[in-house]
Amino acid sequence: MDRVKPSADAGALRPRAPSADERRALEDWLDDGLRRGERGRLRAEYPVSMGAGADSHRAVFAGGKPLAHAMWHPVEVWGRGRLPVALVGNVYTEPSQRGRGLASACVEACVAAARAHGLPLALLWSDAPDWYARLDFHPVGRERFVSLDAASIARARGSDTGLELGAPCDADWPELEARYAAKPQHVTRPAGDLARLAAAPDCELCVARGGGRAVAYAAAGRGDDMRGVVHEWAGDAEGVLACLARLQERAGAHTMLSGPTPEPPVPRLHASGATLREGAFALARILDPAELWRRLAPGEHALALERSDRGLHLRSGDAVCELEPAAALELLFGAGAIGQVVASLPDTVATRIAEHLPWPLYVWGFDSI
Repeated sequence: MDRVKPSADAGALRPRAPSADERRALEDWLDDGLRRGERGRLRAEYPVSMGAGADSHRAVFAGGKPLAHAMWHPVEVWGRGRLPVALVGNVYTEPSQRGRGLASACVEACVAAARAHGLPLALLWSDAPDWYARLDFHPVGRERFVSLDAASIARARGSDTGLELGAPCDADWPELEARYAAKPQHVTRPAGDLARLAAAPDCELCVARGGGRAVAYAAAGRGDDMRGVVHEWAGDAEGVLACLARLQERAGAHTMLSGPTPEPPVPRLHASGATLREGAFALARILDPAELWRRLAPGEHALALERSDRGLHLRSGDAVCELEPAAALELLFGAGAIGQVVASLPDTVATRIAEHLPWPLYVWGFDSI
């Protein structure tokens, strides 16, 4: 599919990082367009990414007024090792300026900046996958959606555990951060970031305590994007289930997000009647295939992922398997197309691939932008 290109008249309207004065006007404009004019709303919802420097933003201005915008934010994802990733979000164009390729240019500018910073992969979330496919972003990874209802949660919990439930206090945060960092897939966060993220509007974070210490937490809601959704949780399974019961009652939580590794309490909820479905995790674009392969399969020198005239190819000695970007992403992070790809490679190569792939890519709701 052909990549979207800005129209000729947009040539002079090049995306760039805003100045300090432009940054304030830009945030107000984004609040007008994306958050019904509620001043400071986006910054409150995304305190880490929106609180970063101006270089995270790429915007088109005309006459001092913003016309289009996108932003990127670097994170380090833990799955089977470390993977630096660029998160792309808050893509918006002034309604009267749409159709000129300005948003596409802003996204491309973010991609270029992320690539220049050595990030091999970009991720974003959108309800318009076809539009982003023209920019080489394709579905990637797996996410589980667990239905939440009082009866299923009660059956999964079993007998009363005597845990204390409540809002977080200052003494809880180090333990909650440690619980999060122990998850099989997570984003590296500096100390204090979880408390900043949990202060987002319309977010309720419930903590379970036992023996005087925090043993689990779950967070539901986050601004306009996560209403009724438990988008992050960690800790002891009994504690998480107790938090889910509280959030289902108080916050109307109806869905729980879960990553590719079936952590407790997801199997217990499913066995207790909760509906579980799977879908693509995000949209992704490969920025540097060689570096991405090095991160996903360190020490694997018999195989190489490289750019080619047709897109990408997987090389093993003289054997080359051509890959469309979407198929390469599925091979690296999902299970659907891996059989089709490896069928054209020697058995020894297929065995090597199975040792490394699919890589369990996931980012929890607090970190998405």
